[in-house]
Amino acid sequence: MENLFSTADLCDLFLDRADGLQVLAPGLRSFGGRAAYCGQIATAAPAKPGGVVRLRDLLSEEGHGRVLVVDGHANDEWAVLGDQLVALGRHNGWAGVVLNAYVRDVRALAAIDIGVHALGAIPCRPREFGAVERGAPVSFQRVRFVPGSWLYADEDGIIVCTEEVNPRSSA
Repeated sequence: MENLFSTADLCDLFLDRADGLQVLAPGLRSFGGRAAYCGQIATAAPAKPGGVVRLRDLLSEEGHGRVLVVDGHANDEWAVLGDQLVALGRHNGWAGVVLNAYVRDVRALAAIDIGVHALGAIPCRPREFGAVERGAPVSFQRVRFVPGSWLYADEDGIIVCTEEVNPRSSA
């Protein structure tokens, strides 16, 4: 997929109206085979503190080009996403997954044409999964992710806009 936008250029477009733009703090790494991606935000988080989100059910749904944003509360005990789930998300039309959590199967993730950003990698997975809260705003990395807002990611970083921005107008 050709990169049709630049997050730096999109930030420049919002210089005079910063209330419509949020920029993630540095810290998430790109793991997917697609460095640049964008889409409307869908959200998920554990329903209970310390819980683990089961992403298989979410990524089995039609993505319609959306980006799944998951607040895993930066739990570094396990990875919540690996190559099989990323391939499932790609197959079902998700543009990307942004995690406040960890991934595994790093080498395989890099070969799958989907955007994936996460805090890092760890080889183990959780043994149990809990209930999921879907469709509620989640916050991490200085950003509040509201379902229906737009996420744009590339090599420079990740931004969230309250409205869709025509990426070609920023080129």
